[in-house]
Amino acid sequence: MQGRPQAGAGQRTAPVYPGSTYRTSPYMTPARPGYGYPGVVPPGHLGDWLNQHRGLPVQEQERLLRSDPSFNRLPAANQQRLLQQLHSVDQMPEEQRERRLARGEAIEHLAPQDRMRLNQSAQRLAAMAPDRKALVRRAFQDLRSVPINQRQMVLNSNRYQGVFTPEERGVLSDFLLVEPYEPAR
Repeated sequence: MQGRPQAGAGQRTAPVYPGSTYRTSPYMTPARPGYGYPGVVPPGHLGDWLNQHRGLPVQEQERLLRSDPSFNRLPAANQQRLLQQLHSVDQMPEEQRERRLARGEAIEHLAPQDRMRLNQSAQRLAAMAPDRKALVRRAFQDLRSVPINQRQMVLNSNRYQGVFTPEERGVLSDFLLVEPYEPAR
């Protein structure tokens, strides 16, 4: 992250944890639920927090989290959600974990309107018929192995235009904006 933006008038500076909707500090953009953690510079980056505590067992990470005063000021439901996410990330295979962290980092750097568009695409995907949803998900899995700078070209190809509606291609495009490249095996 380059430079630190100044806090705006009326901007909250309390830490963000998953599920919250306000800024963690004047030094970061609004976090997406599920990706913010305390005690790092810059604050709110799950990858940084986990890297800082990488060698520690998850029980020790949980202890550190529970001893954070900002964590203790959260509503109980948010505390529980954060702890569940900590354990969930800990149990992921390293490759999946790194991909999730990279996606979270990319989401944090989206402009607010792009983040809103991504959320709307998630809602559109959820509302799709099961067969279309499955087709879009399979295409998403396939497109992860397409280099980032070629994804839009593939989505606009005759093949994809013949299979997917413009709305479905839009959903794929939005999701692929934050999905790290994963070479085919």
